[in-house]
Amino acid sequence: MEEFFPLLLIASLLTVLLFGGLRAFYSLWWKPKALEKQLRLQGIRGSPRKLLRGETKEEIQAVTEAWSKPINLTHQIVTRVVPFTYQTVQRYGKISFIWNGKTPRVIICDPEMMREVLLDKLGQFQKPPVNPLIKLLSMGLSSLEGEEWAKRRRVISPAFHLEKLKVFRSTSIGSFFTPYDQNIIFDVINHQIRPDQLFF
Repeated sequence: MEEFFPLLLIASLLTVLLFGGLRAFYSLWWKPKALEKQLRLQGIRGSPRKLLRGETKEEIQAVTEAWSKPINLTHQIVTRVVPFTYQTVQRYGKISFIWNGKTPRVIICDPEMMREVLLDKLGQFQKPPVNPLIKLLSMGLSSLEGEEWAKRRRVISPAFHLEKLKVFRSTSIGSFFTPYDQNIIFDVINHQIRPDQLFF
């Protein structure tokens, strides 16, 4: 019996190592390749996956490059806020994907498709898995899935109708600005003064 103990120990260790290796192979290479193949079969284009890091290095490089340039005074802030995503959309189209480690992130810039995905009444909008600690600390609408997400969305949806948002806008302007600022805003909105006349 004692001479079989080292062999049994070695066989157990080899079994554990083989199982761990197969599991790592499946999660790090096989599953991401299968996801990439499915995305490409649906006509969604994107860059090929790098094995462990995804496109983290390129994303950091794009952000560093964008932040090193001076800010343009326009409303086109996408090139500064999410430069890598902007570059990906320019390169691969309005529906494309990028890699976040071993998980593909699908980018949808087509308004009709965004509407279709976000207004899904069946609650089939799948979110990527989240760190359990983050899920515990932020149990808002953005972290819910399935039936619970659909139920909460139906409850809060009436609060975002246009008429209610107009009332909220006037209330928030009244609470954030002084009466002097409110008069200037009112004059600009009613075209009594031009915005270029607002030098103090």
